[in-house]
Amino acid sequence: MNHYSDFESNDYDDLEKNISESIYKQVLETNRIDENCTLLREAIARDETQYEDIKLKNCRTQNEILYHDSQLWVLFNELLQMNLIREMHDQSSVDHSDILRTVKVIKRNYYWSFMRKTIDRYIRNCYICQRSKTSRNKSNDLF
Repeated sequence: MNHYSDFESNDYDDLEKNISESIYKQVLETNRIDENCTLLREAIARDETQYEDIKLKNCRTQNEILYHDSQLWVLFNELLQMNLIREMHDQSSVDHSDILRTVKVIKRNYYWSFMRKTIDRYIRNCYICQRSKTSRNKSNDLF
């Protein structure tokens, strides 16, 4: 069964366009000034393959910004990660998309360690999603 059959790729493009510019700027600024990001950039410049528990194989810097492959790295800032997830998940155009859709959309441009786990936790605690699930389950009980 294809979970994405009713969700076309141009819908993802529309979602990405709707990420507020302020969150994007916050990600860039945090990436630029965060002490841990600075240490990672220095490790990458020294051609190290690992920094503490972070593998640097697919990491690079461009204009003093950290990337993992082609994705902007959102490091060590849970509040910023939550804001990004909220922007993508809570948009009315997708009616609170499920975990897989939210991961797929965010992953196109952003990266952080344990992203799926963070998104999963956010969606499992989403009041609207839980309420929607409850009402669907109750209606099924009637049959």
